[in-house]
Amino acid sequence: MMKQLTGALLLPLLLAACGGFNGVEQAQYDAARRHPIAVDPQIMTYEIPAAPDKIALTLEDKSALRALARAFKERGHGSLNIAAPSGSPNTGVALNLSTEIGQLLHEEGIAHSDISHGTYRASAANSAAPLILSYRRYVATPSPCGNWGDYAYNPKNVVTSNLGCASQNNMAAILADPADLKGPRGTDPAYAPRRDEVLTKYRKGESTATERVEEESGNVSEVSR
Repeated sequence: MMKQLTGALLLPLLLAACGGFNGVEQAQYDAARRHPIAVDPQIMTYEIPAAPDKIALTLEDKSALRALARAFKERGHGSLNIAAPSGSPNTGVALNLSTEIGQLLHEEGIAHSDISHGTYRASAANSAAPLILSYRRYVATPSPCGNWGDYAYNPKNVVTSNLGCASQNNMAAILADPADLKGPRGTDPAYAPRRDEVLTKYRKGESTATERVEEESGNVSEVSR
């Protein structure tokens, strides 16, 4: 009888030891806190040659600038800076190219307000000092994984030190723009003309719904009827 009673008392204790978390820290485990992703700024630069006899951008220059514009629109933050050399024999050529570069970038969808022009001090002996384009973007660096430990021995039933590390590394690798981890993006302003039109119809008691044509109905074609 004593053996049966002892077994009955031990069974709940054994079952309790097999499940659940040990303490608030385990129950509120957060992989983002255990394996954080660092987000740091990085300055991207690109040089455009400015030889003294250069009168315009080459096809290669334009192709590189279009690629740069796409990269800036995807992950760039702040201004896209165009720095022309100052004090070098090719200063005049570089300034003309700087204007052409700015126009090309604007044609690629970058607002004039996002393009800044400046100069940098170049050597008087460098007759082919380049134009330097630069902008800021953010890069994500996850914490390293690999602290596997002994998974066969876990008497306290705690989470492993590597839990969530792979997911954090995968997230850092696939982020379109790591700056999103620093905070939400701003919202675009409301489209005022449409808003005013809807409010005007509302005040007049008219329908504010958008009119649809028959082609948008989604009905089955009547050809076979």
